[in-house]
Amino acid sequence: MQAPTTHVPTQVRLRLAHGVLEHHARSAGVELLHVKGVALHPQLAEGRRRSTDCDVLVRPAQVPVFTAALAAEGWEQITTFAHGSVFMHAATFHHTVWGTVDVHRSFPGLDRDPGASFAQLWDGHEEMLLGGVPCAVPALRPQRLLLLVHAARDATGHARHDLDVSWTRVDASEQERIDALARDLGALVPLAIATGRPELARGGPGEHLWTALHANADARGVRAARWRDAHGLRERLRLLVEAARVNPDHLALRLGHRPDRAELRREWWARLRRALPRR
Repeated sequence: MQAPTTHVPTQVRLRLAHGVLEHHARSAGVELLHVKGVALHPQLAEGRRRSTDCDVLVRPAQVPVFTAALAAEGWEQITTFAHGSVFMHAATFHHTVWGTVDVHRSFPGLDRDPGASFAQLWDGHEEMLLGGVPCAVPALRPQRLLLLVHAARDATGHARHDLDVSWTRVDASEQERIDALARDLGALVPLAIATGRPELARGGPGEHLWTALHANADARGVRAARWRDAHGLRERLRLLVEAARVNPDHLALRLGHRPDRAELRREWWARLRRALPRR
């Protein structure tokens, strides 16, 4: 007779997974903040489409220690920091029992000084019980800012809800405090774009990139925006090299396995042909 199986609801599994991640962090002496998803403050989570993975923000200097701890506990790295996004801010790990976690070494929009941003969020952090474990989460106001900054580049459907609960429904004094926090953390550009005040972003760092992401621009549009934001020859040369480089993480996801050298070469030539102007 086949043994009966029990289905664990996704939201329960995610809460347990956060508890497991916190246990790994504590065992390794690492400080991390649990963000978004099931770690959200109830005021922000109510009515929000449910998440399917975990997100944690790690003190930047401790990221190598934490990722090594995950690997030792059976978490497989799916994407790397270098190739995860244009912000190179997160790497994805997967566990056969606990699912997927995005490990953030910075948070896009709050990455002017990732170490200082983490320290400020950590100083005012609160705790939430996840999987029976007290886990550090940002305070309510910083959580609002994180959702708003994320909404500036979110094309998955959370943005409208997050803008509503974190900005539209709060009073003017709270909006002013969120603006002040964004200025402290260097996040005013994405906040202004997310909240429909593009004039406040004009001339700010990453203005064109955030504008393109908010408009859900394609890869070519994002590259053009980054080119406009770049300062100096060295930064533009780096963008040119990056544009020609194959993203092995994305290619692996498309192929279903890690690409070999021949597959990387074919993809490089394909990217080059796509980049050349058509007659």
